[in-house]
Amino acid sequence: MPADHLFQLLRSYDPSDVSMQQFYAVWCQGPTAEEAVGLLHGDPDSGAPDDYAGWGPGSDGSDEAEAGLLAGRMGAWTVLIGDHRIAEDDAVLALTRGEGRALAVSWDFHGECLLKFARSGELLTVLDIYDTDDRSGMDPDALDPYLSGLRFNLDPSDPDEPAAEPAEAFTSALVAVGRVVGQELDKTWLDTTHRCYTMR
Repeated sequence: MPADHLFQLLRSYDPSDVSMQQFYAVWCQGPTAEEAVGLLHGDPDSGAPDDYAGWGPGSDGSDEAEAGLLAGRMGAWTVLIGDHRIAEDDAVLALTRGEGRALAVSWDFHGECLLKFARSGELLTVLDIYDTDDRSGMDPDALDPYLSGLRFNLDPSDPDEPAAEPAEAFTSALVAVGRVVGQELDKTWLDTTHRCYTMR
């Protein structure tokens, strides 16, 4: 399997030149889709059947426009795909009320690319996908058991380890999330009918 297989899978839904310039997703354990949408100040009553191909990217969140949020279950977790606002720290923490856990991938090809892990209202780990030595949080190493064999860093200075390409680093982040959740984001999930909600 190619090292960038999940990047290429997501890109296959939109092969245009601007495809996969940005991608934001959150996995939360605890809230249902409707509860998660409410915690993110969306409209739980706006849900309509949709899948990833039909949903599209929604608003980029750059203004006050309403955005679309695709939400569906993945085992005991709820998966949310939307604009950059859903992966901001406050949003991720809101999804961890009680004893909940949440992971977020924030991907901007020309900007900030982060993997976040939160639990019970605390941001445990924030990793820079392009340089995992750049990390912060209450427990910066909490995700290390899930990173074995994955390649993130783009630094070509180590002669014994060829630098990863951005698409591979992005895929590694999604694979790490899949290891925590117990299931990777895959074509079956993307093609399944979930629900799309309006985010104010």
